[in-house]
Amino acid sequence: MTFDERVAYGQEYLNETDDAILIYIRENISKISSLTIQKMSKELFIAPNSIMRFAKKIGYSGFAELKFSIQNEQQPRDITLGRQLMDMLPENVVKTMDIIDTKQIELVAKLIYESRCCILAGVGDSNYFCELLGKNLRCVDCNVQYYSQIHDMIYAVEHGHKDDIVIIISARGENQRLNELAKIASKKKMKVVSITHMKDNQLSSLAAYNLYFWGEHRTVQGYNVTDRIGLMLLIRMICEVFWRKYSFL
Repeated sequence: MTFDERVAYGQEYLNETDDAILIYIRENISKISSLTIQKMSKELFIAPNSIMRFAKKIGYSGFAELKFSIQNEQQPRDITLGRQLMDMLPENVVKTMDIIDTKQIELVAKLIYESRCCILAGVGDSNYFCELLGKNLRCVDCNVQYYSQIHDMIYAVEHGHKDDIVIIISARGENQRLNELAKIASKKKMKVVSITHMKDNQLSSLAAYNLYFWGEHRTVQGYNVTDRIGLMLLIRMICEVFWRKYSFL
C-alpha cells in the first residue's frame, strides 16, 4: 500500500493529534527524508511518542519506515522492504533510528573537532560508553579525557577551559552528580552535550545540545537491565561522522 492508502485504511483509528501529524507530513512531503521526530514534536507541540504511534496506526513499524516507504512508493508492496528490514532489528534499535537527528550528530561532531579538549562523563554502565567513544576519538588524535571515578570527572571540568566540550552520557538523565557537573561546565562557558533516553529529563534541560537514543529504564528483581543497544548505535554514528568529516580515513 502507498502512504495515502494506509492513511485511508486506518482513518477510523486516527484522532485529532494524528490528523495534525498527517497534515504536517503532507505539507512537507518533498523533504520527508530530512524530517525528524524532534522537529515535528516541537512544531506541533506534541510528544515524540505520538508521532511513533501515528506511524504504527497506519501500518508502519515506526517513523523511520514511514519515511523510507514514502521515498520508495514507485514500487509499493503490502509489506515494504523497509518493514522487512525493521522487523529483523531489535525494537530499541528501530526506535532509536526513529528519533536520531543526523544534523544534530553532525553539529556535535563539529563541536568536538573545534574544541580544545573533549571531556566525557558517565557513571555505572554509561562509563563503558564514555570509554568506547573516547578510544574511537583518540585513534584520530582527538584530545579526549575520560575517567572511571566521578570526582575525577568533576575535577577535569573544574580545571577545564571555556573552549572544551563536555559530553555527558546518562540513560535516565537524572543522576544528580552528573547534573551538577553539567551546571559547573555551563558556568565555565563550556559546550555541554547530553546523551539520554528520549524523554524529558533534568540533564537534557541543563545541556545546550541534546542527542537521544531509545532505552527505557528497566529493572529485573531490582537490577538495572536497561537496554543500551540504541546507545551503542548512537555512539557509533557519532564516531563515523567524526571520522568521515575530520580525519583522513
